[in-house]
Amino acid sequence: MKKYLGIWWRLAVNSLLAQLSYRLGSVGFLLGKMVRLLFFFAYIVAIFTHTKTLAGYSLVETVLFFLTFNLVDITAQIFFRGIYGARRAVVEGDLDYYMVQPCDPLFRMACTTVDFLDVVTMAPVLLMVAEAIRRLPGETSLLSVVLYALLTLNGVAIAFAIHVVVAALAVRTQELDNTIWLYRDMMFLGKFPADIYNRPLQRVLIYLIPIAVMTTFPAKALLGRLDLGWILYAFALAAVCVSGSLWLWRDALRRYTSVSS
Repeated sequence: MKKYLGIWWRLAVNSLLAQLSYRLGSVGFLLGKMVRLLFFFAYIVAIFTHTKTLAGYSLVETVLFFLTFNLVDITAQIFFRGIYGARRAVVEGDLDYYMVQPCDPLFRMACTTVDFLDVVTMAPVLLMVAEAIRRLPGETSLLSVVLYALLTLNGVAIAFAIHVVVAALAVRTQELDNTIWLYRDMMFLGKFPADIYNRPLQRVLIYLIPIAVMTTFPAKALLGRLDLGWILYAFALAAVCVSGSLWLWRDALRRYTSVSS
């Protein structure tokens, strides 16, 4: 564990130095992220000027769903950003280099890029989550907060599994470089509670592409609106997704014949 923490830290420092070498661009990207966050808050407020609830949720509760989406999404961006370059790593031969290094090639690929701009944006999101919980009507129990945190981490685990599947497909096909962007497009559906969508789409977001499990379930658990059965389903799904994705990754590496062959 200590070795991998050291490797991650060295890669993170390299990424930070690369971002600092383009300070103006980095500041522009950071401002863009913050402005997009503020505009979406304005969008939610605008919705509630015409209605008191959204699928039965108040303004503060709807904001909590959006913030939960950001927690899961930003955490995945910080730790798994390197997967976005999986196809490039295969085509340009970097994967060959990773496989002879004294660390897991999946870890090396995923942590090649650490986006410190997302690290900066995580701080205000955490503060806003705490404020949203404070403003919830009634008293929020410690158990609900702990369950919220666990289900949010569970959502990050599912995001990890999806990224691993994308990396495995890149190794196997060397073509599916847009798969990660398909996931990104679907992930945007998690900004709102899944309850606002029609029944068929809800089933897709719960069973097929579990965006709702990643972003809606934690907030619903905090609000006391998630049954025990769904909580157990969420944890079981994450376990199946992670184990299945790692099996696909190992299978892809077994079939990999090097870029030079």
